[in-house]
Amino acid sequence: MIMNDLKKVLLDVNVSLTELAQALSKKLGKPYSMQNLSNKLRNETITHREMLIIADILGYDLKFIRREEKR
Repeated sequence: MIMNDLKKVLLDVNVSLTELAQALSKKLGKPYSMQNLSNKLRNETITHREMLIIADILGYDLKFIRREEKR
């Protein structure tokens, strides 16, 4: 679940969900509350664009990695 993965990253970089919501608001020029962001993550309705911006804010990249084929 995306919420659990993001919570781990937030702990690693010492950023709260509230701080992330504030940074998203500033970056996108529209209001994001901690509750709104939490709901999007819990309901898995967050967009790919939002996740790319979140990754950028936190100093990460999102990328697709091909799985190894099982033999």
